Amino acid sequence: MIDPKNISTKKFIIFMAVAFGAAMIPLCLAGVMLNKGNTLAFMLLFRVVAVCIPAVAVIVSGSGFKKLGFKPHKIGLIPVALVIPQILTWIGTAIYFMFFPDAFRPGFDAYLSQLPSELSSIIDYSSIDPMAFTIAMAVMSLTVIPISQILPSFGEEAGWRGVLYPFLKERLGKTLGRIIGGILWGVWHWPLILIGNYFYGNGYPGFPFLGPVMICVALMAYGVLIDWLYEKTGSIIVPSIAHAAMNAAAMPVMLLSNVQDSLLGPAAFTLIPVIPVIVVAVVILITDRSRKVNA
Repeated sequence: MIDPKNISTKKFIIFMAVAFGAAMIPLCLAGVMLNKGNTLAFMLLFRVVAVCIPAVAVIVSGSGFKKLGFKPHKIGLIPVALVIPQILTWIGTAIYFMFFPDAFRPGFDAYLSQLPSELSSIIDYSSIDPMAFTIAMAVMSLTVIPISQILPSFGEEAGWRGVLYPFLKERLGKTLGRIIGGILWGVWHWPLILIGNYFYGNGYPGFPFLGPVMICVALMAYGVLIDWLYEKTGSIIVPSIAHAAMNAAAMPVMLLSNVQDSLLGPAAFTLIPVIPVIVVAVVILITDRSRKVNA
């Protein structure tokens, strides 16, 4: 892990200028492409280009890229990083369906809306049982999908958990540092929400103002859990796995309902599915606030 004492204010300003300033270009373009229905261009701009920029910012700022920790330590926490973010999301989704049982309508509408037309047209989904496909996708979300997403997840984690959180925790304290870090992590995604209506669509009450707030709440909670894993292991690989697992959990959830324009649920990063993550985050903040960060 990078020693936060070695991240000067100058280095941090350079990091933020690159991680946020430079990333706004592909993020805004990604939002435009998504709004136009060009999902392939959106995925390339967001999932390939933008997510790499925080890692580039670590290098450009001279914050100590090589000290991020690339050797897996405490490998017993790797399964935790892989499984816990997904289980928490699934529990939250189940709670949502308890309150809104009519929303439980397994199908492919929400799932296909996230795929480029070039991919969605390859398979005839009308002949596939949605529940069987959901189960298969849940298995893949615990195995294949996170593995395939480790590199783009690393691009973000190198910046957020590697530099952003350590700098803020050193100067603001562990609890406030994690909270502010989560808010900034959410703000980084705002162009996707405000321009491309990503995550929440454009039909929810309070549009377009509450969507950006919701992503900050969700990523504050997930950020606490992921940062805790990084502190425990000292390896940037572990939070990268957790980040990939967090994103992977959204895939099977999309198959359980065609409700999309909602802040309550059932999609990942909406209020009710995030509640279990918030509970875990609060427990971590209470029990972990007095412990020093191990650099």
